Amino acid sequence: MPLVKNRIVPFPNDAPFDKQSVEVPGTKKPGQTGHYRNAIWGLVSKDAPLTFSTVTEIFENGLTVGRNQPMLGHRPQISANPLKFANHFVWESWGSVDDRRRAIGSALYSLFKNGDLGGGEYETVGIWSQNRPEWQMIDLALHAYAKVGVSIYDTLGKDVVEYMIDHAHISVLFTTSDHIPTLLKLKPKVPMLKMIVSIDNLSEEAKRIAVEWGLSQGVKLMELRELEALGKARLIDPIPPRPDQLVSISYTSGTTGMPKGALITHRNLAIGVTAHLHGLEVPDEGCLISYLPLAHIYGRTVELGMLACGGKVGYFTGDPLRLLEDCQILGPHLFPSVPRVLNRIYQAANAAGNAPGLKGLLFKKAVAAKLERLKRTGDITHPLWDRLVFRKACEDVLLVMNTNTIQRRFVPPLEET
Repeated sequence: MPLVKNRIVPFPNDAPFDKQSVEVPGTKKPGQTGHYRNAIWGLVSKDAPLTFSTVTEIFENGLTVGRNQPMLGHRPQISANPLKFANHFVWESWGSVDDRRRAIGSALYSLFKNGDLGGGEYETVGIWSQNRPEWQMIDLALHAYAKVGVSIYDTLGKDVVEYMIDHAHISVLFTTSDHIPTLLKLKPKVPMLKMIVSIDNLSEEAKRIAVEWGLSQGVKLMELRELEALGKARLIDPIPPRPDQLVSISYTSGTTGMPKGALITHRNLAIGVTAHLHGLEVPDEGCLISYLPLAHIYGRTVELGMLACGGKVGYFTGDPLRLLEDCQILGPHLFPSVPRVLNRIYQAANAAGNAPGLKGLLFKKAVAAKLERLKRTGDITHPLWDRLVFRKACEDVLLVMNTNTIQRRFVPPLEET
């Protein structure tokens, strides 16, 4: 298997940035546009030497950085009232995540094999949670033990959650403590749900109530740490998947009716990650901030892409209003975004730059100088204007957005105070 660093495919020196896609000959039909293909790298075949064929290969490739290197991190909560988080990230190492995914996967394998779980066409496992290290650990376990992951948007209402559990025949669902009452109320409508696994550790009283309520509804409730202990007691080796084997049912957000489930194979997802590694620029110990929903395929792809490089992922604390603070503490090298977020950045930048007098004049001059430098050299930085204008402009943008930064390569990081 190629080394981690050899998986990234850099931009060629003569990359045609003015023509980044080309029409595939013979694909245009009356009333339809043609199919378009990347013009920089062309067609990357599934048989190309650097192409991942299964999602488990992605984890194994990243694991070559070393078992003691940091992999998944979060800011611990230190106070509930008022809500407060530590000013540092705590990390799970690659070795620890490997051990935990094996424990989770082994437990699920035994429960499905014994008939305690299952009953549908596929051995589906649901995850209903915001982004957090455990989300990724659970999903990695599903990849490695022939299970089909079904990710549920954290903000969905109970009617949509009920539909997805029923539609995907989910018999076990991992979730956070705040969703447990909703699931227990839904249980009579989703008889196929046999087990709820709380990602959070529950207080003794809360657990007693939830377990008794679950038993009355015919569903077993346990904590993630209990499931891991069950798996550790009967560990089995990961099960190598086939490229054409189903790995996930990815549902749409449901903006045009009930969510539609897309069947995704190992090869589908692995090739998506391979594509993401083309043109990716991160240092040897690269770091990604995870805030885009992992229930969305883009969030999953970029996160797996960073892990394929042996990098690390830091998870935001769950509230967009704290995203600026999370990023300032984490210092990510990569901040994935989507058009909606980029539009907010653009609008906020305009608001910050339309100041009257000398401030507005300097901003317009700085923008013109950077654009001229970009067109002439391809360099997106400027030694003078980045420090004099754009550092302050970036701070103004973030205050307007209540969210954080563009990729570090675009704006120099703020100096520590």
